Amino acid sequence: MSNARSIWSAIISVTLWQLSGETLGAQPTTWVTPRAARTTDAVIARDLATFDSLARVAPSPRSAAVIGLARDAYERNDAGPLSERLLSLALRRDNDPRLRAVRGELWALLDSVDTHNAQTDQQRELAVALEVALLRAGSPVLGAPSCAAWEQEALRIATSLRAVPAPPIPPAAPVAAPVTIIAPPAPVPALAVPREMRGVPSRVHFALDKHALAPASRRVLDALIDSLANYGDVQVTLEGHTDVRGSVAYNQALSARRVEAVRQYVESKGIAASRIRLVARGKSQLENDRSGVVDHARNRRVLLRYFTPDGREIAAVQQLDDLQLERR
Repeated sequence: MSNARSIWSAIISVTLWQLSGETLGAQPTTWVTPRAARTTDAVIARDLATFDSLARVAPSPRSAAVIGLARDAYERNDAGPLSERLLSLALRRDNDPRLRAVRGELWALLDSVDTHNAQTDQQRELAVALEVALLRAGSPVLGAPSCAAWEQEALRIATSLRAVPAPPIPPAAPVAAPVTIIAPPAPVPALAVPREMRGVPSRVHFALDKHALAPASRRVLDALIDSLANYGDVQVTLEGHTDVRGSVAYNQALSARRVEAVRQYVESKGIAASRIRLVARGKSQLENDRSGVVDHARNRRVLLRYFTPDGREIAAVQQLDDLQLERR
């Protein structure tokens, strides 16, 4: 009975949204059970049923597709924030940089399609498919085992979308006088980053006093393997870190074991050892000096830093999807 009440509570929440005209971002999404509390099949089945019910009452195919991505993130053991961000996105596309991690020009194409007052069915279908591909390409969790493959799929869909004739635009009112348009200055060239290297993760996380890779962390690493394989001249530095507890010597050794675990996994996927540099920092470079459970978990990490042959660092995405909280 409690399962049915939970499902209908979520459905009623969306139905009230439809009647009021508010955005889903204003609705509570706290029904998503935190990862640490997903300890029984009944809890997981309840949450998945709620995702399915929300998708059935979604006001558009796009909303249903994004809710489906949120469900997929949940099934891939997302800690919760990614699923909740996707649920908030389901009824209103916004500029959240955490979700728009790759291909800004394709997001701009989607935004331009949204401005049309009379989209064709073909445009709508391609726009939904493009958004799904971009969201997967920008998330190591959703894009595994290859974010690069999803980015290529997004490019293919975008080509089809551009080929669809745009809806007719009403003629503009006569212009009283000619307008002089001054071209903007040319932009400063940015660092030419290989496309497949955009959106790669910047870190993986570890459990308290452990150096073994969790399944979620392996999925994060799998998302970057294709990128590294396609660009053999990109070098990778692995930096191991711990939280503040324990002695300096113990944490130094623990961070070295964590770096070694990542190195072994990446090399087992075909990345040459000559491209990898190892650094163990121990507890000397904490991300934060607070003492909360989440703060400690964020400190237990191996940073993944990518460099071009001339020594320039390639920007990476800070991800927390494999964060491992201790139980107190």
